[in-house]
Amino acid sequence: MKHSLYFVSSKQQSFWNRDLNALVNYDFRELSENQKTIVLIKQGQILKMITPRRYKIYRQHLFYFRKSGEIGGFLLLKNVYCSFRNKDNTILITLSHDFQQIVLQTGNKSEEVENFIVELKQNCIQESIPLAFQCLKQKIGEGITSEVFVINHLNNEKFAIKKVIKAPLGHKMREKQAKSLAEEIFIMRSLDNPNIPKLYEVYESDDSVELLMTYYEGGHLYEKLQNFSLKQKQQLVRDILETMNYVHSQQIMHRDLKPQNIMYKDKDPSSTDVAIIDFGFSTNYKYQEHVLYNCGTPGYAAPEVQEYKEKQKMYTTQCDVFSLGIIIYEIFYGVHPFKSSNSGSLCFNEKIKLPQSLKNLIIQMTRIQPKYRFTLKECLEQDFFRENLDSNCFDDLLKFSLVDSIYQKSQNVSRKNSIDPSIKQEKQNKNESVKNKTINSTVAESRNLLFKSFGPIEQLLQDDLQFSENHNFPTDYNNLLQKRI
Repeated sequence: MKHSLYFVSSKQQSFWNRDLNALVNYDFRELSENQKTIVLIKQGQILKMITPRRYKIYRQHLFYFRKSGEIGGFLLLKNVYCSFRNKDNTILITLSHDFQQIVLQTGNKSEEVENFIVELKQNCIQESIPLAFQCLKQKIGEGITSEVFVINHLNNEKFAIKKVIKAPLGHKMREKQAKSLAEEIFIMRSLDNPNIPKLYEVYESDDSVELLMTYYEGGHLYEKLQNFSLKQKQQLVRDILETMNYVHSQQIMHRDLKPQNIMYKDKDPSSTDVAIIDFGFSTNYKYQEHVLYNCGTPGYAAPEVQEYKEKQKMYTTQCDVFSLGIIIYEIFYGVHPFKSSNSGSLCFNEKIKLPQSLKNLIIQMTRIQPKYRFTLKECLEQDFFRENLDSNCFDDLLKFSLVDSIYQKSQNVSRKNSIDPSIKQEKQNKNESVKNKTINSTVAESRNLLFKSFGPIEQLLQDDLQFSENHNFPTDYNNLLQKRI
């Protein structure tokens, strides 16, 4: 297959991995050959022998079983390409990764075969987007090397599709870009929660990779807040924390939580149903190596993320708790908590009457030292969520001009500061400032300017948090990535 050099899965020498010790936290009882397996015919590449085997897809792996019922081998599908060809009343399935491939033939077409094909499409990479998804593309966002469209299926169902421009063959950033994108795809496929977009299929063409996922039409977090009562905001915060608590239970940290990555599912002005989006920076904190370490959005990223130094002990999911504390403060107070150039302490506007339990929650979530922060499970157990807030009571925020500082100045849609500008021509905005601090930026980063009422970037966070020069939205992304990895 012509695209097999972009996603490189491993240094594995054979097509199948037979080292079962490489599978951690797997319940092998669920892999019994008697449970939802399908018989496919494999033709040997050398002797051309026809061999029927039982196969099963489980947790993004394809397994085959020996006649004895034991697992014969497995293949992680996240970097595997699949293609399909009709032959009489059967389907030929070609699976490729690195420089190897196998061809499997189904039996006569049936519901069982169709379901298996759907599973493969959901777990592998396909070569081109189907014609059914190519109508009515409308751009709804863009980053340094990516664009997001809303598209209509032929049945009028809407989807979001993220198109990532691949670094050219031979470009020094190509391998890191591919690893980062593969990690994002793997994590999105592994998460199963109604408040996280579902990744349906992934397609690759000569110059791009496209991710087909759930489309949310309700807008970003701040677009409805002015309509919400205190009780609605309380429920909104609970939903956000419960969603991220699930993510953390999967050992995943998001690392780019901010208002622009929380979207309403629909346009109903009274609906607080939200989803957490954009897992481009997410990773499993237990991995030995990570593609990126210093990442996220200044003003929301936790101190330990921004200040991580090579060979330090890796930070954990507690980094997301800090970001969520900042967001909760903004939801109820209308401004970023750290705006003063003279003080890094957490301040509350006493003119806005809110429960002390809310203030206590925010304080515990934004502690500088991760070990002193609440976990999300602890957050959800706090008194604030037992407060009987009046569903008809709107907070005092509307009495002040604070709302404008969020609703009019929070248009950032930051993307990874990790790809060389030669991949895609940068559009720069050199004149925006954050209190006399000029930041050169791409189109994506120009939306990522912090609220104009903030102090300089290095004054945004508490106590010992400082941003080094390479945290200032640089234009030299090659140099930045080398510093961050």
